[in-house]
Amino acid sequence: MTKGMSPIEAEKQASVAFSPAILRLSSSACFSVFLALSLLITGLLYGAAFRVSQMAIVSSPANPNAAFERSVREVVDGYPIEAMAPYIARHRKVTAAFLVGIAKKESNWGKRIPRSVDGADCYNYWGYRGEGSRGMAMGHGCFGSRREAIAVVSKRIDALVDEYQFDTPEELIVWKCGWNCAGHSQESVKKWISDVKIYFNKVNN
Repeated sequence: MTKGMSPIEAEKQASVAFSPAILRLSSSACFSVFLALSLLITGLLYGAAFRVSQMAIVSSPANPNAAFERSVREVVDGYPIEAMAPYIARHRKVTAAFLVGIAKKESNWGKRIPRSVDGADCYNYWGYRGEGSRGMAMGHGCFGSRREAIAVVSKRIDALVDEYQFDTPEELIVWKCGWNCAGHSQESVKKWISDVKIYFNKVNN
């Protein structure tokens, strides 16, 4: 305490003396905290950005049958069978070609079809006479869905192609006649082959 100075005056003088030091210390501390927080946030953002950049972008696989499906749709455009194009396109060309060619001849691609007793579509566009999951309708198989119809009919076509090497409309006349065409006129046999061949060739090119 300065000689002759009252205690109150001494306290005021000390306060004035220390105030700049305290202010400098406070400013330095705030700046340090701010700098530390800035560095922390920058580090977190950089780390997140790096992780994102390293992540593999997973995209849905391209449809390997897309081009073939488009070509099938172009042939059957506007007919009920067009809704079956995705299922048809999953098969090899010769099978798909028969699915399209026979359906054109037998049902005009779904415009003349067997229906169940309640009038629902049986999805049988090929005159297939085996039983479907919904039994029989009008002497033909009645399927429960388009997918089922293609699965069943394509399996039968595959068997004829693979086991008997019937890979042309002339050979696949068994679809119309069975193993003997004696009960059919020559004209109807030739017409069946000719009509099926037109669209079989469009798909199996």
